[in-house]
Amino acid sequence: MNTKRTYTDKEVFSWLYQNAKGQILACVLLVFANIGLACMGVAFALASKSVIDGATAGGLTVLVWRSAVFFGIIALQALLQAYCRHAQATIQGRLEMGFKCRFLSAVLKKDYQAVMAYHSGDLLNRLTSDVQAIANGVTSLLPTFSGLITKIVSAFWVLCMLDWRFSMIFALAGAAMFVVTRFFRKRLKALHKRVQETDGRVRSFLQELLSSFLVIRTFQVEGAMEDKGRRLQQANYDEKIRKNTISVVANTGISFIFNLGYLYALVWSCHGLIAGTVSFGTLTAVLQLVNQVQSPFVGLSGMLPQYYGALASAERMMDIEALPDEPAVDNAPYDVEALYAHLLGIELRGLSFHYDREPVLERADLYLEKGSFAVISGLSGIGKSTLLKLLLGVFTPDSGHIGLRMDDGFRIAADRQTRGIFAYVPQGNFLLSGTIRENIAFIRPEATEEEIIQAAELSCAMDFIEGLPMGMDTIIGEKGLGLSEGQVQRLAIARALLGGAPILLLDEVTSALDAQTEKQVLENIKCLRNRTCLIVTHKAAALAVCDVVLRFVDGKIIMEKR
Repeated sequence: MNTKRTYTDKEVFSWLYQNAKGQILACVLLVFANIGLACMGVAFALASKSVIDGATAGGLTVLVWRSAVFFGIIALQALLQAYCRHAQATIQGRLEMGFKCRFLSAVLKKDYQAVMAYHSGDLLNRLTSDVQAIANGVTSLLPTFSGLITKIVSAFWVLCMLDWRFSMIFALAGAAMFVVTRFFRKRLKALHKRVQETDGRVRSFLQELLSSFLVIRTFQVEGAMEDKGRRLQQANYDEKIRKNTISVVANTGISFIFNLGYLYALVWSCHGLIAGTVSFGTLTAVLQLVNQVQSPFVGLSGMLPQYYGALASAERMMDIEALPDEPAVDNAPYDVEALYAHLLGIELRGLSFHYDREPVLERADLYLEKGSFAVISGLSGIGKSTLLKLLLGVFTPDSGHIGLRMDDGFRIAADRQTRGIFAYVPQGNFLLSGTIRENIAFIRPEATEEEIIQAAELSCAMDFIEGLPMGMDTIIGEKGLGLSEGQVQRLAIARALLGGAPILLLDEVTSALDAQTEKQVLENIKCLRNRTCLIVTHKAAALAVCDVVLRFVDGKIIMEKR
């Protein structure tokens, strides 16, 4: 069961800094570029005033000179805008890569059971949508905020030089608006989290639907799936509308108030124009400066949803990083050949393991000699696959010992150090999109063509590979699309054999094979020199080949030699 933790803003900011510090210098340069761009906005307003006043004064030389200065400001403004856009895209792209790499690295190091408590669709949503929200927030918020503050301060300072009483009205209105937006802080942050969570549910559902398309079609439940998809998307839509409604109300209200302020500035300037206290140039400058003041306040209010959204997304990423790591080991992985050379057998002593509070093994004992060909049998859900995962060290026992007994009497617990001695073929088989050759050589990309063919022959995969027009270079789709389930299982076995690990852990890998092919594959495996094999199966062919049967009974493992 996944749990959520509450983080302080300080913790979130510290996490953001640690993850983004590689782009700090680029961000600082972007901040200064935005500050410069803001100053150019004020300079633009003053240059407009200067050109208009020069024209009304009738001095052609002054007009030409001031127009040239105005052109220089426009050109510099254009260069700064181009730099800011390019720098923002570059920084955001690098941050997204960094966040995604860190997230993937974190997930791959976490405890298997802890990660499996999250749906793969939810994890994918964090890896895409949340990463994008964080990277966009880090890249745009601080530079934009710096530029907006610079606009406010510089434009306000110039307006104060023109009329301080007029300027104070805008200052008070802006401060009031900023205080009001703080009221929406928690609400916007909570809504963003709910949007991301419901979006994750939609993504998870769609992912499962597409991967189970044949089952849905076979059972003719398309209508039910459409209804469920519609409900999930409606829930996501409702949360988005709630979030958007608050943003729209806040931004519309603030924009309306500042538009009234713009009207006030226009009336005030026109009154001065009539009274002869304000020139045409000053009127133009005031209106532009008022826009320079009001647009940042509107921009600041619009940044708040993005700001709280980035914090909420960061917290969702931190939730995954806070998961417990896979138990650490002190030393490097064992040398597989040396380890197996001194191995006597696989041993369980007083092993207990519970899965979701359901007992699987209760003080179970077992000693399986090296070189055995063992069939693990029992009812579905009784713990056969769990035993393989305990051997791989991806599950941690509640108590007792599971591992390897060595010829010097030493016992080695099964963990990530010993994982290399096992070749595991799970249910589902895990094939990637690509060629048959790439899938077989997935574990050993440096394998020679002869070794790949030998592994395919042992698994009886060459029987069908040779009949394909492209042979080993045949492209297969996601999860082995284009091949039968039995062909996919033979490729998965070939991949495990090519890996060279001396202990094979096979989980229902012959369920789709016909009796003759299954018998041949199992006999080929049994004939391999110096190999140990544990196979989970319900089929009789394995019982005819094996020399040991392991049965699960009331949390214990009963061994029967044949």
